[in-house]
Amino acid sequence: MTAPHWASGVHHDGSSVYVSNPIPRMGEVVTVTVRVPKDAPVTAVFVRTVPDGEAHFAAMTPTREDAVSVFWEGPLKAHQPRNNYRFKLLTPHGAFHLYQSGLARYDGPDWGDFILAADLQTPEWVHETVFYQIFPDRFANGDPSITPPEGAWDEGGIKVTRRSWDDTPRPWRESGAVEFFGGDLIGIREKLDYLQALGVNALYLTPIFPSYSNHRYNIHDFYSVDPYLGGDQALIDLRNALSARGMYLMLDVTHNHTGDRHPWFIAARQDPNAPTADYYTFHSRPDGYESWLGVKTLPKLNYKSEKLRDQMYAGKDSVLRYWLRPPFNIDGWRLDVANMAGRQGAVQVGHKVGRGMRAAVKEENPTAYLIGEHFFDSTPHLQGNEFDAVMDYQGLNVPIWRWVAGYDGGSWAEGSKDPTLMPTDAFAEQLRRFRAAVPWIIANQQFHQLCSHDTMRFLTICGGSTAKVKLGLALLMTYPGVPCVYYGDEIGLDGGKDPDNRRPMPWDESRWDHDLLAYYKAFIALRRGSPALKTGGFQDLHAEGNTYAFSRQSPDQHVIVIAHRGDGPYKAFQLNVRAAGVADGAALTDLIGGAAHTVVNGYVTLDVDAFSVVVLEVGG
Repeated sequence: MTAPHWASGVHHDGSSVYVSNPIPRMGEVVTVTVRVPKDAPVTAVFVRTVPDGEAHFAAMTPTREDAVSVFWEGPLKAHQPRNNYRFKLLTPHGAFHLYQSGLARYDGPDWGDFILAADLQTPEWVHETVFYQIFPDRFANGDPSITPPEGAWDEGGIKVTRRSWDDTPRPWRESGAVEFFGGDLIGIREKLDYLQALGVNALYLTPIFPSYSNHRYNIHDFYSVDPYLGGDQALIDLRNALSARGMYLMLDVTHNHTGDRHPWFIAARQDPNAPTADYYTFHSRPDGYESWLGVKTLPKLNYKSEKLRDQMYAGKDSVLRYWLRPPFNIDGWRLDVANMAGRQGAVQVGHKVGRGMRAAVKEENPTAYLIGEHFFDSTPHLQGNEFDAVMDYQGLNVPIWRWVAGYDGGSWAEGSKDPTLMPTDAFAEQLRRFRAAVPWIIANQQFHQLCSHDTMRFLTICGGSTAKVKLGLALLMTYPGVPCVYYGDEIGLDGGKDPDNRRPMPWDESRWDHDLLAYYKAFIALRRGSPALKTGGFQDLHAEGNTYAFSRQSPDQHVIVIAHRGDGPYKAFQLNVRAAGVADGAALTDLIGGAAHTVVNGYVTLDVDAFSVVVLEVGG
């Protein structure tokens, strides 16, 4: 349809600006608000819900107005755990329907509805955090005496080697994942001053449990810390040091598989009557078993087994519960390959496993943060009864790669890569579709990164352009969700595909990009200090050419974000901020550069530098 001129100013989102209680109790009646431009010929507004599957329309009332907008309010009852709703606006020219996916002329499918989740246990603390991901073997060596010795064991015929901190990781076929640089938990604790100065206040550590590799995803004991990282006491000391600084800790666990040297698997492989025999799926013994992507050193866990479910999460002494308790008191879990756990041919119990894990984790700690690794469409797991969030590759990470650098990460099938820059309207649409498919409260706690230990470094993706890295970082820090920095990105560490992306952190400051580090510090501080960026709602304002703009608004602050990927400045860029409810004469202050602007005839006009982001505070 050709949208009427006022359509861009019609807005609702799930934030506390437009929902009186975004996390209601079951049965609670909340007030929802729609902002409508004053010049829109809207004569009536209804909120449409579907309690118990039957459509219900409640009339809304225009309760207040300002210089730009009329605000319509109406009741919405949290009748069930998941409450879909949309709005119907009547005009002399026909009805319009407002969904989380956008404004439409006619009825659409329920997947685009706004979603209000009732009785949702949420980790509110994550909104105050910027995470920092650490691959423990590569961050800092605090005790060289505990690094695995040369030749301690072999993996696939390749013996353990100790590498110099300044060496570059060798390809897997040469290293066998048993080359160690000596990073440990003691080293992480010794670098907390550096991390606090950077501005991050939560750590995400890849696995720290005993295993026979440097990545430790082939775990052979879920109930202890690898002695080569310092053992249990080193984790306790790190936990206590973090708590003293008001910082948080999230660990990583492989609930989809174990290592082939795990005692559970050794017993199951040898004896079909072993207590753990049904923890795995054997077609024939000893070698006919299911494994992760056919990798025989990673036998896949069988969640048909009730005993396994008790062991991993449901039982009172389960793996997930154990580390949430004293003396470790971790604040969250990252679940490795969460898209695959509980899924195996005819056996498809992944959602059952997700629900069970959530129930166990929230019983131990209602505010624990439970996230899953998921490279694809994770939205079925994000409806309020499974994960709090995922590593949201398709919802933000990959779109940023494509929009900033023309890289789609398309290594899943040889020859499938698309090297073209993503059009800005398509970029905005992909972000919108992934936001629209989940409750707002979950969209605003999604775990977002520019890269990780499983991808190329963002600097490498950007062809070495720190200008593009800065653009991506600014988007990461201003977009809804929980941002995370991969260790070393802030000082210009580069790296190609795994394991090159896991180079040791260089502590020689002469090798650092100090300008980039300062930029990271500035945007991390901006993020942590801005109510709108931490919990505010979201509204697209502009998605054309090389420029993307959006609004973030909380009860205490309203900011406008303008991102420009062009390789030259955009002179006299004009942005319609009336659509965001901003009146003529309003002052807008650049929170990074300090420049002041004034709204004239509904627009703000300013110059935007190449590969840059401008963050404007309304009334600032």
